Amino acid sequence: MKILLLSATVFEIEPTVNKLRARAESESGNVLTFSNGVEIEVLFTGVGLTATAYALGHRFGGGGGGGLPTLAIQAGVGGAIDRKLPLGQVVRISSETFGDLGAEAQDGRLLNLSDIGLHPGLPFDKSGVLRAPAGLASLPFPECAGLSVNQVSGTKETIARRRHRFPEAQVESMEGAAFFYACLQNGVEPLQLRAISNYVEPRNRDNWRMREAVTALNEGLWRVVGAFL
Repeated sequence: MKILLLSATVFEIEPTVNKLRARAESESGNVLTFSNGVEIEVLFTGVGLTATAYALGHRFGGGGGGGLPTLAIQAGVGGAIDRKLPLGQVVRISSETFGDLGAEAQDGRLLNLSDIGLHPGLPFDKSGVLRAPAGLASLPFPECAGLSVNQVSGTKETIARRRHRFPEAQVESMEGAAFFYACLQNGVEPLQLRAISNYVEPRNRDNWRMREAVTALNEGLWRVVGAFL
């Protein structure tokens, strides 16, 4: 089985990568091979939708070699739009929406591609949402709806506008929708895990719990990858 493990930054999943390297039977470049034949390829995409789209387009297009993985796991931190989610909670993102792709109306409303007559087509559903396959629902993480943006929310006005336009969105990130899109277009099963590092509120880094979120993320991530070893 081939697994692609990716994150925007080294910092977010370094503890898991170190544990995998310690247990691997062999290591060639960024591919770790284990005694049971499982291969885990590690990829750091860089931050943001564009960097993620490029990295996965390059990899799935043959630039990384090795053929397509069976499963791709994206792991990182994210901001909670839904304040019922506790800081440090690890969730599985089951759907993704591009939060700033489209047009702006004269009254400031965000219009997505469908609103302006440019429905993006498959793998989006009729409402313009990307959805993970149902088979992943058995994993032991709460399911949440993701919203991916190029610029994270930092003012009351932006937050209110996005909440009104995307009332179902619970977790905000800068990479998730590009990950879902690339995987679904290539027939690769996508699993996205996010640990809540902060609430989506007027920007205040003092309220972030990054260290705690990274610790929780790697504990949850190891529960998944460790099961394959």
